[in-house]
Parts: sequence; C-alpha cells; structure tokens
Amino acid sequence: KNIENALNTSTCSDSAVTRRRRKNVSNKLSSASESTTASENRLNRLSLAGTSVYAGSDNLVSDNSSTVAEKQKDQLRARLGLLLDNDTSPDGSNTTTTTSSSSSHNISPQQTLATDSSGLSVDHFGGSQLSVATKDDTYSLCGKLKTCCLTDTNGYEVFPAKSRKSVVRRSNRSAQLGNNSKRNAIYKSSSVPPAIQLALKPLFFEVPLQEPDPPFIGRQWLLRELSNILTGTETPGVLINGNPGTGKTAFILQLVEYSCFGRRKNASSETDPDGIYYQISTASDRIRALAAHVVGYHFCQADANLTCLVPDFVHSLAAQLCQAPQLAAYRDYLLSEPHLKGILSVKECIADAERVMRMAILEPLTVLKRTGKILAKTCIILVDALCEAEYHRPDHGYTIATFLAKITKFFPSWLKVVATVRTQMLEFVKGLSYTKITLDSWASNDLLQKDMLDYITFRVNNSAEIQNNVAVVKDHNTGQLKFIGHLQTLTKGSMLYAKLILDLIERGQLVIKSTSYKVLPVSLAQIFLLHFNLRFPTSCSFEKAAPILNVCLAALYPLTLNEIYYTICAIKTDKVMAWDEFLQRFRLLDGFLIKRIDNTYMFFHSSFREWLIRRDEGESSKFLCDFRLGHAAIAFRLSRLQAPLDPEQTLELGHHMLKAHIYRNSQGPQSPRDMQAYWISSVTDNISAALGALRNVYSPNLKVSRLMLLAGSSPHYRTEFMGDATILCLAAHEGIVPMVSLLLEFGADVGLTNSQGCTPLILAAMRGHCDVVRLLVAAGSSLGQTDTTQRCALVHAARMGRLNVVKYLLACDWTPRTNSGDVSLNLALQQALIGAASQDHITIMEDLLDMENININQVEITSGDLALTAAARNGCLNTVEILLSRGAKIDSHNKQGFTALGLSVKEGHWAVAEKLLENGADLDESVTSARKTSLMIAAEEGHIEIMEMLITRGANLETQDHEGFTALSWACLRGRQTAAKILMDKGCNKNHADNNGRTPLDLAAYQGSANLVQYLLEQGANIEHVDVNGMRPLDRAIACRNIQVVQVFLRRGAKLGPTTWSMAMGKPEILIVLLNKLLEDGNVLYRKNRFQEASHRYQYALRKISNLEILIEKSAIFAQLRTNLLLNLSRCKRKLNVLEESIDLATQAIAQKPSSYEGYYARAKARMDHCDLNDALIDANEAMQKAAQSGVLTDVIDILKRIQDDLLIRISQEKRIQCNCNEETSTESPHEITDL
Repeated sequence: KNIENALNTSTCSDSAVTRRRRKNVSNKLSSASESTTASENRLNRLSLAGTSVYAGSDNLVSDNSSTVAEKQKDQLRARLGLLLDNDTSPDGSNTTTTTSSSSSHNISPQQTLATDSSGLSVDHFGGSQLSVATKDDTYSLCGKLKTCCLTDTNGYEVFPAKSRKSVVRRSNRSAQLGNNSKRNAIYKSSSVPPAIQLALKPLFFEVPLQEPDPPFIGRQWLLRELSNILTGTETPGVLINGNPGTGKTAFILQLVEYSCFGRRKNASSETDPDGIYYQISTASDRIRALAAHVVGYHFCQADANLTCLVPDFVHSLAAQLCQAPQLAAYRDYLLSEPHLKGILSVKECIADAERVMRMAILEPLTVLKRTGKILAKTCIILVDALCEAEYHRPDHGYTIATFLAKITKFFPSWLKVVATVRTQMLEFVKGLSYTKITLDSWASNDLLQKDMLDYITFRVNNSAEIQNNVAVVKDHNTGQLKFIGHLQTLTKGSMLYAKLILDLIERGQLVIKSTSYKVLPVSLAQIFLLHFNLRFPTSCSFEKAAPILNVCLAALYPLTLNEIYYTICAIKTDKVMAWDEFLQRFRLLDGFLIKRIDNTYMFFHSSFREWLIRRDEGESSKFLCDFRLGHAAIAFRLSRLQAPLDPEQTLELGHHMLKAHIYRNSQGPQSPRDMQAYWISSVTDNISAALGALRNVYSPNLKVSRLMLLAGSSPHYRTEFMGDATILCLAAHEGIVPMVSLLLEFGADVGLTNSQGCTPLILAAMRGHCDVVRLLVAAGSSLGQTDTTQRCALVHAARMGRLNVVKYLLACDWTPRTNSGDVSLNLALQQALIGAASQDHITIMEDLLDMENININQVEITSGDLALTAAARNGCLNTVEILLSRGAKIDSHNKQGFTALGLSVKEGHWAVAEKLLENGADLDESVTSARKTSLMIAAEEGHIEIMEMLITRGANLETQDHEGFTALSWACLRGRQTAAKILMDKGCNKNHADNNGRTPLDLAAYQGSANLVQYLLEQGANIEHVDVNGMRPLDRAIACRNIQVVQVFLRRGAKLGPTTWSMAMGKPEILIVLLNKLLEDGNVLYRKNRFQEASHRYQYALRKISNLEILIEKSAIFAQLRTNLLLNLSRCKRKLNVLEESIDLATQAIAQKPSSYEGYYARAKARMDHCDLNDALIDANEAMQKAAQSGVLTDVIDILKRIQDDLLIRISQEKRIQCNCNEETSTESPHEITDL
C-alpha cells in the first residue's frame, strides 16, 4: 500500500489533468484509428528526395499567404521533386504548405516488393528511383501506440508510434505539394521491376541536412582510388575512416544518388539561377560508373535504433538486392523458392541473422553467378557509419561491424562492401579485413586540401553575403583569398566545420572585423556553443528548450512533434503546457532538429548530438543536457498515456526507467528496485510476455530482463518459438550465459522441455555451450533426461561433436532420478558411441571406447545400430578403420539385418565398401529378411562403380533373394538402365523368371522406364512371356498406366490379348493408345493393298470400341476414332467389292459425325461402284457443301469437284445410250481419284 501511495503522483497519477486525457482517449479512439490509418497510408506513398529554401522560425505553423518569395520556393520544390503528404496541425487546420526547420534527403529504395496493398506499383509511384517509406509491424520494437490523444481544442492529437519507427532517411527541408498528379509527372517511371509476390521491405532511410541539396565538391581522387581497389584487387571491401564532419556520409550519399536507387541515375546537369544555390553536377563518368555497381546500401544512425541492429540490416539488404536491376535473377530465384522467402522474414533474421545471410542471400547469389544468371562483374554494398551502430550494441550478439567481420569470408569475390567509420572508433571494426582509406591525412594529402579549397571557394563565389562580410580590406580579391586560405587551415579537413562557419557568415551572425579573423571559432564545439549563445542569450531561455532536447536525446527513434509535446506534458501532473507555448519553445531549436518526411525530428548531425551529451576535457559545460530527464519523460508518457502496454512497449519502458534512475535518491521505506518493479508491473498487460518477446529472447537486454523478473515475470514462461520452448530453453540454446544465470537466479525450472522434449541442458549440449551446461548441471538438471528421440544431453553432444561438453558430462556424477524414465549411464554411453561413430567424431569416439562397460559390438536399442554399421552408413572411412582396429566384428548385423558392407553399398560409399572387403567382408552374404546380396543392393540403388568393384571381386550374378529376384531383376525394377546394361554385358540371364514368373522385362514394364524396356527388347527379351498370373509385359505396363512403355511394346509388335483389354478397361488413355494402334496397323495394310487384313484390324477395333458407348458420348477422341474406323472399313469393303456393306458403314460414319464431308464422300464412291449414280451425285454434292463450310484445303475441293464431274458425265452418257444399265460395265474415270 505504501508503494501504491508513493507511486500515485509519479507514475499512475489520477489528477484532473490525467483523467481528462484518458477521457479524451476513450471518447475519440475511433477517430484516432482513422487518423493513424491515414497517416500510414500516406507514408506508404512515394517519397522523393526534395529541396526547399532554408525555413525560418515560421516553419511550424500553417501559412496560407502566397508571397512572391513563397511562390519561388514552391517552384524550386516542384523542380527538384520535394513531395510531402498533407499534415494536420494540432489545432485541426489543414496546412497547405509546411516547411520544416531544415531539409531531409530521402534515400530509401523504391518499394517494388510485395505488400498487401494493391496500390504499391511502379506506375502509381510515378517514378523516382528513390523509394517508398515502408512500414512494417515486424520492424516496430514498440508497436503502435494503443492509446492516443486526438486533435481537439485542448491541443491533443493522435500520434501513431508505429509509423515513424520504421527508420531513417536523408533529410531535406520539407515542403508540401498540392496534388499527386503533379508529383507523378515529375520523374520517369522506375526501371526497377515490381515484385509483388515478395513480402520483403527495406528499411526507410533519411539522413538530416540543414539545407536542401547541398553542393558536393571534390572527392574525385577518392572515387578514382575506390574504383581501382574494388575492380582491380581481390579485397572484400573498403573501409573509409575520418573524423566527424569529414564528409563520409555525404560521399556515400552521392553513390546512392547516382545508383539504381537514386534520383540522379539519369539526371542531366542543370542550373537554377532562381535558387539559393546552383544545382551542381560534379558527378563525372567515374562516379556514375562506380555507382552503377551499387546493389544495396545501409545508413547506421544512433537516432534510429533499428538501423543499428543486425536482423533489420540483413532483412533490408535482402529487399534491396531484390530491387537492384543487376540482380534481377536473385529476385526471380526467391520467387521460385518459397522456403527462402520464409527464411528472409524479420523473425528468422532475429533468430539467426548469420544463417539467413548465408543461406538466403550469399549462397543463392554464388549459385546464380556460377550458372551465368548474374552478369555483373562487380557489385557493391554501401554501409555508412558503422560506429553509430555501436551506440546500440546488444548485450548478446553481433553489432553490424562484427557481423560483417564474421560473414565477409562467405561473400562471393564479386560482391564487395564499402563502409565508413569514425577514426576514433576504428577499434570497433578491427575485425574487418578491408582495405582502408583515410580522410584524416590533412597535412600530408594535397588532394584533401584541394577538396576543401574548392568547396570554400565555391561557397564564397556564389554568395554575395559572404563576399561582403569578408571584404575587410580595400583589395576585394586579396581579402577573399586570404580569408579562404585562413579558413582552409582552420578546417583541418572538416567539411562540416567549413559549412557551418560559412553559414554563420552568410546569415550575418558572424562578422569578420579584421584580417586576423580572431572572431572565427576554431572547432565544432565552439561553433555549436556560438549557435546556442546566439539562440539562448540567457539561461532562462535555454531552460525552455532543454526539455525538448532531453527528450530527443533519450528517444530510441525519431519522435513526431506531437509525441515530443505529450512526452514533455507527461512529466507533469498538475499543469499542461499550452500547445502555442510549446511551439514557441520548439521554434528556438529551428535548424538543430530536422523535420523528416514522416513528420519526425532528428538532430542535424551526430557530432551536435554528442556535444549536447558530453564535452571533451577543457571545453565549456554550458548548455550541457541531462538526457536522464528525457528518459524519465518518455517513461511517464508510456505509463500515463499508453497503458496498458504490449510486450515491446514494456521493454521500451524498462529501458527508459533504468536510464532515468528516477528513484535513485528516494528516501522512502521501499528500495528503488522495488519501486521500479511495481511501476512497470502496474502498466503492462502481460509482464511475462515482455520477457519472452522475440527480440528479448534472442538478444536480451539483461538489465531490463532483470527488472521484468523483479516485476513478476515468470522465469518458466513458454514462448512461441522452437516448439513452445521456455525462455530458459532458448537462452541455453543460444548460449547466453548471463541470461541463463539470471533465469536460474529467479528459480527457472531446468526440467521443463519444448514440444520435442528437449531440456535446456540438451539444447545447450547440442550447441556446445559448455558454460551453460555447467550452470544447468549445477542447478540440478538431470543428465539422463531424454527428448522424444530417447537421447539425452550426452548423446546429442557426442553426435554434434561437442568434445568439451562430452568430457564435462562424463566427469559429472550420473544419478538417474527414480521413476523418471532417465537413461542409465551405460545406455547413454552406448548411444553416444553410436552417435559419435555415425558423424565421424573420432576423438569423442575413442574417448568413449577407452571407458569401461563399452561394448563395441553391442546393438544400441533405440537406433538399432552398431558403431560399425552406423559409421558405414554415413561413409565415415576413418571411423570404420579405427573400429575395425578396435575389434569391431565386420559381419555383425544391425537390428534391420544389415551388415556394414550392405549399408555402405546401399548409401554408395565406395571407399568404405572397399575397406570392408579388404578386411574380409563376405561378398555374397545375404542381408535383411529379403536376403539381398551386396550386388543386388548396388544394382537396386544404381551405384555403378560399386557394382563394377563387386563383380570384379567375383560377386555371383545369379544369386536370388527370397522372391527369386536376381541383381538384374532389381536393376530393372528400379529402372537402373546402366546397371542393367552392365549386368547383361557380364552374362546375366535376361529372361530369368522369379518366384511369380516375372522376368526383368516384366519388372521394367512395371517400373515404367521406356528406355530400359526398349533396351531389353533389343537384347532379345521375350515380349510374349506369361507369368503365373497369365500376364504379359504389355499387360503389366497397361495395369500401371505406363503409356510410353505400352507404346514401345506396340511398336515392337506385342499382341493384344483378352488380358490386355481387360487391364485397359477403366483407363481411357490406354484404350486410346490401343485403338489408335489398331487403326494405324490397318492403315499400313490398306496402303499395301492388303485390304482383307486391314479390314480385320478395323473390325477388331470396332468390336472393342462398341463396348465404350459412354466414352464415345463423353469424349470427342473416342467419337473421332470410331468415325475413322468406320470410314476406313468402308473403303476396305469397297475395294473388296462388298459394296452394300461399304455403303452401310459410310452411313454409320455420317450418323456419327454429320458435319463431316468424309462420310458423304466415302458413300458417294461406294454408290458409284454400285452404279447408284443419282444417289452418288447427291452424296457428292453434300460432301462438296460440307467441305466448303469446314474450310478444307483446295486440293480436297478439287477432288470432290472431279467426282461430281465424272458422275455428271456418266449420267448423261447413260441417258444418250438408252440401253440396259445392267449390261453396261462401269469404267473408272480417266482421272483416278485418290481416296481421302
């Protein structure tokens, strides 16, 4: 109760202000949902890198006036493609044009990969090769805010947390264009093809800039050197190091801008005399050529935690590689391999980023390059600011730098990395074997000095304000040159220093009064101090802005204006700061906090951020911020405005609570630890779920996890991962010793298992985490507890080759629990021996063999193997040799009846089989209940080399198994043509019949290999052999529906018997083949004028098809077959002068297919021969009409025309002669008509 009272005003305040806020939240939750959805939809549209004029202090409010200056700014924005979504101010008014305090440069890859939205298409985006801000729930550590404040007269407004935690971009001073059509008309469509099937989403990057599209001067030498290293050496990458402000990020940005992801890929050089600066295109052919190799990029930023995490780096990189035109084959490969898309999910990346990188990115790229599907000779991945990721170094796992150091050796030689890092933090990247280029050799590198001179000269020459300010001597040119030279010396290579000095001079905030230039600051810290002295002349003025700085410094990700406001308000319970007052305070930071395209704010440079937090020795501590207060404010906002919290938000709250140390100086009876624990437990839905959240499981924050456990999280909590494993199981599996120790400290049950029965001890032993194994054994974990495969930790360690774990477990006291099902030590040793032998872990196996009570020839109950058979099955030659030397019996059988020789032959291990034969293995010993010999097994599996070795050593070719099969029988049954050929060449009986009378040809017909059947027939196999069931090879092929084999038999003249047709019934595809074969045979005989034999074939087929009336009605194929058979039989009967039957058959064909001219033609011919000339003419005319309607060839029309003419001539001749038609012999037309 005391704790509750103590917290009542600090974390769970029920003041009137707090109640009013929560009431607003409850009443307008639906509106918040709509607003959130609209915000997310806007963020899923194309975000182009843009430019705007440097905005003054009016950037935070809506201004509907349209001055000439504003119109010029709008024109500049339209030209350069700055596109922002409509924003809504806290008072509810829609802003037509909103300019931020600075500019942002968006460099995200275009979103061409799959989402559930149908609107994400290239045409919809309108074309910039910069990308869409993609927002994914899986990227959000904290998720969407559950409780939001809405826009009303009190100034409350919705602030969706999910949408802006998707990470970084590159900032441009932002402005808004009125409609999407104008935006879509600015840029050409992207050349990156859409891949809507892939659900990969790259991170969204935005790097803050104080001005739009700043000039990029120099660095041509760096481009040249970089190009030579990447294309001319075998180095896996290049590491560019430099002090803060030396232009590392600006250089990487230029490469991105001119790459396939950038807006300048196809841009031409233009100047804009109306702008503040001229649009300068210093990109030579060299930078374009180098940028053309870029296939991915990543910007690490301390302000956005997700950009500093390895899982998100891997997932984002995969998404970018899919979008790169150079790697289109990789995208196609992922589409064809669905399992890889699952592996590339963020969840899998969090669980094992190294596995994902190798299996789903590097290995496919290597294979595609080797097969010629990737044509690019060199591809480049850009990674900026590796040092920034160190600010979010996890307690367990890799940073991006250490991850690259570990994975670089697996990169293909043509895929290279270009990374940057601060010189002061080179220690963190010492594991990278990259070629190093430094930007710090200021004194000795003339090229660096020239770059600085060119930049300063350009700025001075293009700014009248600077020229007027530095003109302190009569000779204008001399004064400029002297100033340029002095400033060049002061910079010491820092482009940021030169830029900030020139900005101060250009705005008149720094006035040059003498040629001594003593007024100039000499370091970045002095420049920042000067800025703040000008902005905050009194300590009171700074105190107004300090809370905003504290909040932004403490935030894990960039915050929106509304979030900053509510965070500051949340720290107080008695009074709410007015929105207008907050805006006035925020304006004081104009130019220091950069507004991003997603309406969040970020510090304009990391060096400024660090200056606010810490100072070097000897520097003034004035304006130093206490970001602990920012952590406290965020913690209060989460607790008061967003409770109850989900697991991710709870973790975030824990982070800020611990950083804030709110109760460190508390004088109450409760300890600060207890106060924090009660606080966090009172504002969360499920404190245990927070402890078991995905990211905290695989990369735990130990201090936050301890706080969760203190607050009541269950150390036995079951997660959704690895078969509902407990948190302890997962920590043991990952080898996170501190987390295991922490969970054990809070009483985690070491005996709980996952769904596969694996205990934490088994999982740790399996992965070789010996330190974790020691902790678990000391905590009472049972050594003999087994999983569902009946294997204990010792067995798993032996199978996986974990020597240290095996030695430790063997040294432990083995005391199985009573009535528990634990295995005994002897059984565990035997299983471990089999496991080590099967995986060729020789050292472990020999250590086990040296122990007492180990029987090398004992069959292990669970697997049914001996050590020798297990080693032989897996091809472990060295292990086999050692086992034989240790006394293993070479002819011992395992539980399935196999010998070591039989298993080595079955698995195709030639060397092991040879070694066993050399040591006296029985060549013709029958194994298993089937009584197969080694030669039979080799023939069955198709291991040709082993077969030849066995035959050479004298294996019996005709030995039979329990079914009477020989080696040739097994080869034919499995379709092993090469094996069958070898055996037949060695004299195997090709017509050997097994116990059921089946020959190798029967077995090959059953298996369905047409080539093998053809080979056997060519070698003289009996095609008409009948087995004990009266079946021939053709019948067996028909029974198995092996159509190709049936066709082979029919081509070789196989007879069609009653069994054949019986087997074919119910198999329409087989019936078609058989009937068509009869039709073709009849046609061949007809063409040879063997009409009687042909008619027999047709009549036989018609008798068979007469029983298929249902098929004829339902299938056009069978109907056509019957028609063809009737027509051909009609022609045969006409040739045999059986004219009446011929006419009847033709009439049946007409009834079967009335629309065909062929039946009428056949009947006309038969009636001509029968001297029914008038009826024949009627049929001929009908045939002509049908043929014309069906669009047949002109040759057919000509034939029908001739028969009409012949009939007309003959009819006219009969009328002239007027004699008895019965005595007149009908003669054929001089033009013999060919049957159709």
